[in-house]
Amino acid sequence: MKRSSALTGIIGLVLISFGLLDYFLAAGFRFFVFVNLVLGVFALVLWVVSSREAVGSIIGSRATRYGANAVIYSIAFIGVLIAINYLGTLHHRRLDLTEDRAFSLSSQSVIVAKNLKEPLKLYGFFEGGEDQRARALYESYAYASPKITYELVDPDKHPELAEKYKISVMGTTRVQYDGDKGDGTNVTELSEENITNAIIKVTKGVKKIVYFVEGEGEGDPDDTEHPEGFGSLRQALEGESFEVRKLMLASQPSIPADCNILIVAGPRKPLTQHELDQLEAYLKGGGRAVVMLQAPRLDDPKIEEGLINLMDGWGVKIGNDIVVDQVLRLFAGPALGLSPIVTTYGDHPVTKGFDQRTVFPMTRSVEPLGANPKPGLAVTALAKTSDTSWAEVDLDAIFKRQSVSFHTGDRRGPITVADAIEADQQFTGKDSHPRLVLFGSTEFANNQYVNSYNRDFFMNSVDWLAGEEKAVSIRPHTVRASRMRLTVDQFNILFALSVLMLPELLLIIGIAVWWERRN
Repeated sequence: MKRSSALTGIIGLVLISFGLLDYFLAAGFRFFVFVNLVLGVFALVLWVVSSREAVGSIIGSRATRYGANAVIYSIAFIGVLIAINYLGTLHHRRLDLTEDRAFSLSSQSVIVAKNLKEPLKLYGFFEGGEDQRARALYESYAYASPKITYELVDPDKHPELAEKYKISVMGTTRVQYDGDKGDGTNVTELSEENITNAIIKVTKGVKKIVYFVEGEGEGDPDDTEHPEGFGSLRQALEGESFEVRKLMLASQPSIPADCNILIVAGPRKPLTQHELDQLEAYLKGGGRAVVMLQAPRLDDPKIEEGLINLMDGWGVKIGNDIVVDQVLRLFAGPALGLSPIVTTYGDHPVTKGFDQRTVFPMTRSVEPLGANPKPGLAVTALAKTSDTSWAEVDLDAIFKRQSVSFHTGDRRGPITVADAIEADQQFTGKDSHPRLVLFGSTEFANNQYVNSYNRDFFMNSVDWLAGEEKAVSIRPHTVRASRMRLTVDQFNILFALSVLMLPELLLIIGIAVWWERRN
């Protein structure tokens, strides 16, 4: 009888302890607290009533002293855990163990946040002043930089803020840089990409101008409908605060002085000598350019002869071929493999930390002539196809017979399909430092491929050309992992049932088994 009453007292203490834990840690689930406290008190009263004579002897016994020591050690251990958790709140760190880091900001967003020179505040205008998705996103930015703060605002309670920042749509985020004296902009669609682009916009200051050459059948930056258009690329550039314009090169005496980057997107007609001379003068004068080539054509193989000869003078040999990879043909026709996938990149600021797959459809080979082709000229192979690829020179087999295989005269991979070229005064003869990025494929950056596979690679190239190496990064993706969100009551119930109740039951069963064996 005495042994069973003592066991009842121990179980009563366990029930009260877990009831108090739930009360302080998850007070919303009162039912669990109530049941534990009532049963615990009842068990203690039952033990005291049935063991009044033994209480005095128990207090002075050796076992009681040992038990008291165990209680003291347990309290000390709990105190250490509390201290560790307190220090963790002061110096907290996040760990994202998902494969694609789905719950973390992209490297571009982190770099943009860390490079802020002045404070930046995110105002989220939502109904009731609360939105869990927005709060989680804002917290990620605030975690990335101490200069970023955020506030969720109910526009009905604070109409003065909504009027001040011209908020007309619920769910708008106001990105405000350097307080009221700085620039600000509104983002109506909540996403990491849009907010990061807005931060770039308000902090960048002067916009850099990108000119697309037109007039010879080049890709159209205004076309967002057709796969071969370049409207998506234009949106990506404008999203990072570049201003995009068109340039009719044939009708201009020279390339405008305000041109920061010139893009030649696969002319379908031969460039005139006037246009080639302008491009050469622009580059040697310190210009920055992207040149994308069309695949060679059977009906007119000399369409890009002028560009090919120009690039030869800049240390690159452009092949009269098309790169084929029949092993990796996920994105192309099932037989020819004319859209090789690239996973091998050179050592260069454009590709620093870059580990994504890119696709180069209908691409020529663009091989550097050597490690040091000319004094003052540096050519780096940015992207190479796999060992299973080759440069196919039999164009009839591709376009007429639509059946290719490796033969004598073809060149085995890896094949270079993109280059970065940089020169100094020794090469140009002027006080200038031109930069050039050459792609063997024009389709690489069109609407069909730029957003799906190649945006980061292309935008990193543009950032390097613009002299903004710090902006080279992996951009945010629009598809984010889904999150399961719980209300406060749901969390309290889950906490009590999973974190407290299961250990409590195991502890009670363990004590009962130990007590029976001991006695």
